[in-house]
Amino acid sequence: MEEDRALSLAREAEVIRIGAEAVVSKLEWNGLKLVSKHRVPKPYRMPELDRWVRDRRTLHEAKVITLLRRLGVPCPAVIMIDRSTSTLYLQLIEGSELKKVLNRLPGERVDELALRLGEIVGRMHLGRVAHGDLTTSNIILDSRGRLFLIDFGLSMITDDLEELAVDIHLLDRSLDSVHHPVRSRFMRNFLKGYSRVVGREFMLKIVEKVKEIRRRGRYVEERRKKP
Repeated sequence: MEEDRALSLAREAEVIRIGAEAVVSKLEWNGLKLVSKHRVPKPYRMPELDRWVRDRRTLHEAKVITLLRRLGVPCPAVIMIDRSTSTLYLQLIEGSELKKVLNRLPGERVDELALRLGEIVGRMHLGRVAHGDLTTSNIILDSRGRLFLIDFGLSMITDDLEELAVDIHLLDRSLDSVHHPVRSRFMRNFLKGYSRVVGREFMLKIVEKVKEIRRRGRYVEERRKKP
């Protein structure tokens, strides 16, 4: 029955993103607008191992999202899990990726969104969750001007400060590469919002970890350039 329902949903889906691990589609079911995230089989893995890996990752992502919603972090609700196909069905957040709109926004709005995002990420980090891929492609600005985090496929529950710092490092890199004109003011306001939630002392520890990550990255890059 579950498999039949999943196949029926799949036929009605419109693919919106194809990643290395999963195909993401949008669809409508019983009047609900949904997003499906189907983890595709990998032929290089043994079939039994492949099923286990996809099942574990699907369940983990659902667990993280459920935890974050309890913590008040805005992200899509889990509607259904089809373990037979390793497919997660989520609430569709209607809006635009922040990546597509940020450069067109007035400065005051950039400041507001950065401040709000800092508060959201701070709440997530206080809940011991690292997103794992925090870029402007995985942040949605909905039709009412609210921010939502999406795509927790690389997320982890952790007490490791460096894993949390990686989130901020990745956000900064995405701003530098795609939104360079607003990078400085965005990160300044982001850290202000982040500090409001986690406290100044914790924020400074995270910032220091981000600096360490950057230094290591520059060191590796310099070694690669040497003959």
